[in-house]
Amino acid sequence: MISLSLNQYYVLSILILAIALLLSRVIRYDIVGLLVMALLIIGGAVSVERALSFIGSTSVIVLGSIMLISKVLEESGFLDRLAEDLGRVFKNEYVLLLLVLLIVSLTSGFMSDVALVSIFIPFMYALSRMHNKKLSKYLIPLSYAAIIGGRYTIFGTSTNLIIDQLWFEEYHRYLSVFQFLNIGLAIVVISIPALLLIYVLMPNRENIVSSVDDLKIGEYVMEAQVSDDCEWVGKTRREIEREYGIKIRSVLPRRLSRASTIRAGSTLIMEVPVDRIPVISSINGLILTPSAQPEGKEVVEALITSGSPIINYTISDLDVLGRYGVNIVGVSTGGRRIYGRISHIALKPGDALLLMGDEEDIARFMSDYGLVPLRTGGARLFNVKKGVVSISVLVGATIASLLGVNIALAFLVGAIILILSGSVNYRKVYQYIEWPVLIFIASFLSLGYAMSNSGLSTVIANALPRSLILLFVITALLANFVNNVGAAVIMTPIALTYPDPLIAVTVVAMASTTTFLTPFSHPANLLVFNTGNYRVRDYLAMGLIMIAIVMVMTLFFTGALKL
Repeated sequence: MISLSLNQYYVLSILILAIALLLSRVIRYDIVGLLVMALLIIGGAVSVERALSFIGSTSVIVLGSIMLISKVLEESGFLDRLAEDLGRVFKNEYVLLLLVLLIVSLTSGFMSDVALVSIFIPFMYALSRMHNKKLSKYLIPLSYAAIIGGRYTIFGTSTNLIIDQLWFEEYHRYLSVFQFLNIGLAIVVISIPALLLIYVLMPNRENIVSSVDDLKIGEYVMEAQVSDDCEWVGKTRREIEREYGIKIRSVLPRRLSRASTIRAGSTLIMEVPVDRIPVISSINGLILTPSAQPEGKEVVEALITSGSPIINYTISDLDVLGRYGVNIVGVSTGGRRIYGRISHIALKPGDALLLMGDEEDIARFMSDYGLVPLRTGGARLFNVKKGVVSISVLVGATIASLLGVNIALAFLVGAIILILSGSVNYRKVYQYIEWPVLIFIASFLSLGYAMSNSGLSTVIANALPRSLILLFVITALLANFVNNVGAAVIMTPIALTYPDPLIAVTVVAMASTTTFLTPFSHPANLLVFNTGNYRVRDYLAMGLIMIAIVMVMTLFFTGALKL
């Protein structure tokens, strides 16, 4: 018979309560974490000082820094341009899909899974249209690719960071940044063909979306000048429209037929979808008018309401650049045909303006003229500075960690450099961080510590067979139906009691990121759920394929499975 101390009974009761609350989803997960931490402190299972120390722990600092860096990289437009270039170079559907899934998987080791999926959804939509297939064929493979890849770096997933923190609590040293590199990359390599198989197996179900507009991607009329070194010089309007997915409404100072070639010095009036803006703004020698340098600037979409005083005025009448320092680089007119310069467009209620400038200047202009912000993160200009600085910071922090610098210090300094470089407005830093996630991790780590400190994890481990297969299955079930962070916090202390704790925590690390079975297991799954017109059974059927692959590869690499 299992004998527990009073303290162990108390920690066990809180563990059961936490699982029940996370399963029921009656209370938001970060509140559950705070409640658990408070109860552990009240019961004396964890001291106040120890519980609060997790708020400034390595896992929390690194994850917060990664959130900031990946958000800036997302806004730079680098990945948008990469997706566009791939679509132009590779025409074979399977080759293109394989490359995109591989890029998403590898990149997810360094940035947010949700950000990656949101960036590539428009690309998948274009791919489905190109090959006359439905979006449902593509989006679950895209989501799974983002989930499958993050595991190969310590900072690639929140669960890896939690495991690293609990390992430190036990052994007073951190795991290597690439502790799970070999097994993580092997899983990625084996999973890509499986994702292609899932693409084949997915039903060709009717789209919920019928156009790119349904994906919240509008079109803006933009004006650009063609310089002598522009790569468009010598191309026809038809070639450019087909290659870049835009419409050239007018060419000034004189009109050209669609078969005529673009010349240096021309001014183009273009209709550009929002998802093409990063690509168009990155074209060498194509200068947006009015002359706009995106480095260090915010891009905001603003709606003209019926009560706005700028109705029936033109952009040139307003002199927004001179009075506010704000560039109006695009206008969406709701279907009205525009052929002249955008500065001569008479503005109407329902029109939208694409504004670029400093955050404070844009806010002042919008306040003065009663404009309403449409959305955040909808439109992006290709920003070389943001892209270069964020990638440099990410690479620099990783290398510094490998050279022995404390990983929290390396990424915190990287985030500070990013802010000081002007790549991100310091007022928006706190908006880029997902505070509920950080609060949940910081507070829930107390439960993992209490399980180890009270000896409850040893009791549970002794009550169960010391099987890596069972450890994987329990962790995967908790990750899918409770919470992946909760799975890592609960199962890592148990794994640390195994004869070979490093092997055991590797199993927990791989299993806690197998969040494939439901649309609610991972935010990336939920993001594509409605857009792809999926059913819960789609995730269950395809998720079992992915979990089986990860499980076999994990057990093979840890020696539990001999082939």
